[in-house]
Amino acid sequence: MRKLLVFILSGVLFAGIFVGKDEAKRGDLVCVGDTAVVEGEVKGDLVSIACTVKMYGQVKGDMISIASKVYGEDGAEVNGDLVLIFSSGNIKGIKVKGSIVNIASTTNIKKAEIPSKRIKPRITIKTTRGKKIFNFSKFLLNLIFWIVLSLFTLFLFEKRVLLASSYLHANLGKSWIRGVLLFIAFIILLVIFAVLSVILIGIPFLLLTIFLLLASMVFGYTSIFHIVGKAILSTQTDSSVYYVLLGAVIFCFLNSLFLIKDIVSIVMFPIALGVSYLTKFGKRSS
Repeated sequence: MRKLLVFILSGVLFAGIFVGKDEAKRGDLVCVGDTAVVEGEVKGDLVSIACTVKMYGQVKGDMISIASKVYGEDGAEVNGDLVLIFSSGNIKGIKVKGSIVNIASTTNIKKAEIPSKRIKPRITIKTTRGKKIFNFSKFLLNLIFWIVLSLFTLFLFEKRVLLASSYLHANLGKSWIRGVLLFIAFIILLVIFAVLSVILIGIPFLLLTIFLLLASMVFGYTSIFHIVGKAILSTQTDSSVYYVLLGAVIFCFLNSLFLIKDIVSIVMFPIALGVSYLTKFGKRSS
């Protein structure tokens, strides 16, 4: 087992992927910590973790990107689903025949071909160079997403959210530093378990790691929303729901502004992870 693990780590970890223009690769392809360039055809799934993905060709199966930068040019095609988790980039040229799942990603999916015929709001404010200062569509979708998740978390774990919020008020810097270290640890674990998933051992651990990361993010953001809303409303209300709603609105508004959306994520995401870890999801105050 030890020799097998060493072989996998040396042969797969940090191994890049290149599929030439007239080339067709059968089976699933996994890229970890490197670059994946697809100009031809992948007759299976394409999975990338902490990679730079450049899509010019076709993926017959699903395309899953975790903590990666994804770029798609005109003519690129994904026959299955496109799953983006903590990723960034621009995929405006990719034609997606399946569904697009976007979890905490800043990838531009606005111009991608999406089967859904839902009508999205078009209210935007643009700079002189054509870049949007405020994206109303993103604000509305993020607001719905975070209101549902944060209120659901508050209703189930209100006492824990209040405890975490109180702890965060006195340990903001500590939570951010611990969150940065925790995020690095999550990335390392995702890479390791992704490699181990080649021999099936790592699949349940990979799924568990992703679940813990998402749970930490949702619980932490709910705690942040509460403390921000409470600071603004002061003692005008005793309802935690109003605090969380106000905090969610402010976060989604800032996260939809072109100039500061990245700063908001850099500041808040580590804090969310840190306070979730330090309070054990609100089980204890330190």
